Parts: sequence; C-alpha cells; structure tokens
Amino acid sequence: MNPAEIFTTARGLPRSYLAVLAGRTVSELGSEVTVLALPLTAITLLEAGPAQTGLLLACGRAPNLMIGLFAGVLVDRLPHRCILLTANLMMAVTLATIPILASLGQLGMFLLYMATTLVGTAAVIADLAYLACVPTVVDRARLVRAQSSWQLSRSGVMAVGPFLAGWLVSAFSAPFAILADSASFVLATALLLLVPMRAAEPPPAGSGSVLGQITEGLTTVFGNPILRAVTLATGSFIFCYNAYSAVFLLYLTKHLALDGWTTGVVLSIGALGGVVGALTASWAGRTIGLGPVLMVALALSAAGMTLTALLTQPRWAAIVCVALSQFVLWFGQEIYNVHQVLVRYALAPDRVQGRVNASIRSVVWGLAPLGALLGGVVGAGPGLRTTLLASSVLGAVSVLWIWRSPLRHKHSLHL
Repeated sequence: MNPAEIFTTARGLPRSYLAVLAGRTVSELGSEVTVLALPLTAITLLEAGPAQTGLLLACGRAPNLMIGLFAGVLVDRLPHRCILLTANLMMAVTLATIPILASLGQLGMFLLYMATTLVGTAAVIADLAYLACVPTVVDRARLVRAQSSWQLSRSGVMAVGPFLAGWLVSAFSAPFAILADSASFVLATALLLLVPMRAAEPPPAGSGSVLGQITEGLTTVFGNPILRAVTLATGSFIFCYNAYSAVFLLYLTKHLALDGWTTGVVLSIGALGGVVGALTASWAGRTIGLGPVLMVALALSAAGMTLTALLTQPRWAAIVCVALSQFVLWFGQEIYNVHQVLVRYALAPDRVQGRVNASIRSVVWGLAPLGALLGGVVGAGPGLRTTLLASSVLGAVSVLWIWRSPLRHKHSLHL
C-alpha cells in the first residue's frame, strides 16, 4: 500500500485530521510488528503453550473491561492531544523494556504479562481519544470519507506490517523486533505535535459525577436499538475472533511449521483483503444498504476464519488456504468497521462520543480476554484445529443480532 493512496482518500479533510491519521498510521505499523513478535517471543524464547499464549492475549485485552468506562469520561474531559501524547510515550517506554530484559536474560512470562497489560491500558485510552477526536476535527458531511481513509490506513498497515515483522524477527529476533513498535510511538508523538488539535467540548459545569457520566454513555448505547444491536454483534464476533487468535500463531508454527518470515508473508498477502474491503466499503454500503452490508461483512469474516484450518496437506496448499482465509476475513472486517463506526457518529452526540465509544469497547473488548482464555483452554484440550473451526462457526452467529434489529431494513443513517 502506497501511503499516498491513503492520503488521496483523505483529500479535502482538515490538516488536524491528517496529523491524527499520520500519527495513528505510524503507531499501528509498529504495533503490527508486536502482534507477531510478542507471541513469538513467548513461544520461541519462553516455550509458551496454548494456555500461556491465550493468557498473554487476554492481558492485552483485559484493560478494556477494567478501565474502559472510566477512560471514556477521561477522554470527554481532557484535551485529546494531551491524552494521546501521554499514552504514546507510555507505550514506547513499556515496549522498550522487553528487548532490554531479554538481552539480560531476565525476561519471563510474568513480565510479558505485565508489559502487555500496561501497553493495553494505554492503548485503550489512546484508541478512545483517536475515535472521539475525529468528529471534532471533521465536518459531519465528510465523516464517511474520513472513516474510509482511517480504515484504508489500517488495511494498508496490516498488509505491510507482517512483511516488516517477519523480516525483523528473522533478521534480529522476536524480542528485538518489538523495538520497532516502541520507536513508532515516539514518531507518532512527534507527528501529533506538528498540528494543533482542537479538543472536544468539555462537559458543562455541574454535569454530574463520574458514575453519572458513565451511565449516560451506557444509556446512549443500550437505549438505542440500533446501537445496541451493532454493539452486541461486534462483541459476539470479537469474542469468537479472540478464541481463534489465541491459537492461530501456534497452529501456524506447530502444525504447519512456518517460520517468522513465512508467517509474515502469508499474513501480509491475506491483509490485502483489508485494503480491498476499505476501498469498496462505501460502494458496498450504497449498493445494498447499511444493515445488509453489516450482516454480509460479518458473515464473510466468519467464512474467512473457517478457511484457516480447512487444509493441512500438502503444505503449499495449506499455506495458500491460510493466506486466502486472512484475505476474506479482513475484507469482511474492514467493510464492517467502516460502517459500524459511522453508526456511532450518526446516533451519538459529539459531547458523549468518548463515553459512547468507551461503553461499546468495554463490551466488545471486555469479551475479548474471555474469548482468548477460552480459546487457549480448548486449544490445550481438544486441539488447535478444533478451536479454529469452532470459533469461526460461532462467529457467524453474531449476524443474528443485526438480523433481529431495526437495522436489518435500514439502507442508511443520516450523519
């Protein structure tokens, strides 16, 4: 993905948004390295099994459940740029400790769990701040274009990231590859300093306690049948996807015997589906409507997960099948993500965007560690392939939340 393509999609959008997009793109590119390098550090250096890799993934997701709702209040109260700068620097420092401890021979699973939890905590706050700042720097009439460029950026990163991760792991080592992620957060911090970012409007004086503000965010989400349906559909799918993710790399390294470089290449080829999905999301929504496109996208994502374990022999066919599975999975997910985020922008006032996003993410990503733990347990028992197939089949059931809601017949929502 040529970076120019991302910013061509964002043409006509404010400089403040472009600064946010640039910082986010850089940090996510580094994080794609960690997505591969962190579990490989546990697997290759510390000989972690399914239960340990599942717990490691759960540690990164658990902060969504533990602090997500409070983080939403924080994001609605404080300047977004200040939050992003602090969170980025915290992630940079924490990630840098992993290769340092590995070089000293002091790295263990407990320290990996702790580092992952700290990074996950900062990431929760940063992600909410990124989401909340978009409607404050972009006119509502341009939000579809902004969200498309956002997802296209993410898709491009997912296509390039595994190549970079695979090369870094092979050329150096899994722990030292994580230094690239640490550096990316430092660079993202510098980019955010270039252009001033307008903060969201602070809550009015006497607007209530923290608990009252959290309740307002939850009520906005679950009191609206469309927001509620999208939240539960996303949460159900993410629960299953994290059960799948808990054993996915173990399946590639143990069953298919792929090295770090080959794994990175396979994932990058598959991630091109995300690029195609982000590019076609707007067209798909206009063609079949908002409700139908969300259901079709979720169904495609689940189908992609199913393909992962479809073939095990011959080896070349299994590798092609894994690449195809990732292509279909992320094609569906990027189409879904463009439209499900737009539902929030359309139905929630700007002043509660932080709390609405926090409420949704607390449910969605709060279920993620539970899915990861379950995937690790099932992977250690019935087996890795069984876990991959079962999680993909259950992931398809998430479509029912939208099918049974008013969104099923909605062609669009007015932004």
